[in-house]
Amino acid sequence: LLLAFDQLVAASSKGLLTADDERTVVVGSTSATPTGLMITHPEIALPSSDELEAAIASWTRGEHHHWSDAQMVTTELFGSATTANIFVVGMAVQAGALPIAPQHLEEAIRLNGVAVDANQLAFDWGRAQVAFPEILTEVLPHVDSITTATGPERYTSELDALRATGALRDRLDRLAVELDAWGSEEDVATWFASLQSMADRERNIEPGSDRLLTAFAEGLFKLTAYKDEYEVARLMLDAEGNAAANELEGSISWKLHPPMLRALGMDSKITIGAWATPAIAALARGKRFRGTAGDVFGKVEVRRVERKLPGEYEAAVDKALTKAESIDAAVRVADLADMVRGYEDIKLANVERFRAAVEAELA
Repeated sequence: LLLAFDQLVAASSKGLLTADDERTVVVGSTSATPTGLMITHPEIALPSSDELEAAIASWTRGEHHHWSDAQMVTTELFGSATTANIFVVGMAVQAGALPIAPQHLEEAIRLNGVAVDANQLAFDWGRAQVAFPEILTEVLPHVDSITTATGPERYTSELDALRATGALRDRLDRLAVELDAWGSEEDVATWFASLQSMADRERNIEPGSDRLLTAFAEGLFKLTAYKDEYEVARLMLDAEGNAAANELEGSISWKLHPPMLRALGMDSKITIGAWATPAIAALARGKRFRGTAGDVFGKVEVRRVERKLPGEYEAAVDKALTKAESIDAAVRVADLADMVRGYEDIKLANVERFRAAVEAELA
């Protein structure tokens, strides 16, 4: 059995090292998983799922393959893709390719004691994917009735106005919640207003389309909710992250390389322990000073550039839509926000690359 949690790795020479076209059965996920190299070099394209599947089929028993987009399915079912691998294991068991009795795997899920209900359900749905694949096709459009992980929707009226449905609706609600945590409800209102304007224009050009809305919402969120000192402090104290850390033995510490110390010549990270939690909490609360005269971190070049980027980005997408009257052109510009990565000097260099790419696209 080739159990392919990551299709790209499964299709590699290492992944296929012991594959045999007469005996190897494949069960796996088609979910796109970029490599570390692709994350640091966005210009490197991920091969398509069909290309990877064909490569794997040529080295294995091509007629004995079971594939599913496990991350998409588990996100639709449970609001999170954390159970995707268990879903694939369920597929393998039901396909008769994994010689472990279902009850033993279910016992292992219980003994592990982590998200037992969700993992058990994911295992069962993985089995259903192989035994009765038409059931998932029928269930996913009505997934709201069984989703338990996402909690109540917070921005119903705004999402109704956008006419957002399904996975897009869930994603926009999550981004809005995160944007509120980053800044304030005022930031959320500004974001939704920009989305509404872009969605209206998109549908005037291409009725029923939400491709531009999807790309623009992600890009504008990314450039708005930049990771400054206040946000890093907030994320350091994130309840979910610390709940996971608290399950580990030993004390918690953070590795930081503050820009102010780096500017003074310190070339390595410092370590601070849990004793600094009150100071970190105070820094996180300082987000109300972001962009004001009282923002002690906001005067450096990278922060000034970050504050300008959302407006530049929206104007660029607007210009692409106006000049080309084409959703495709505007989506290409909207997707360029992903180029803005990294911190400090690295980010500033990427901003220049982003601006050059926008100009080239508009030209």
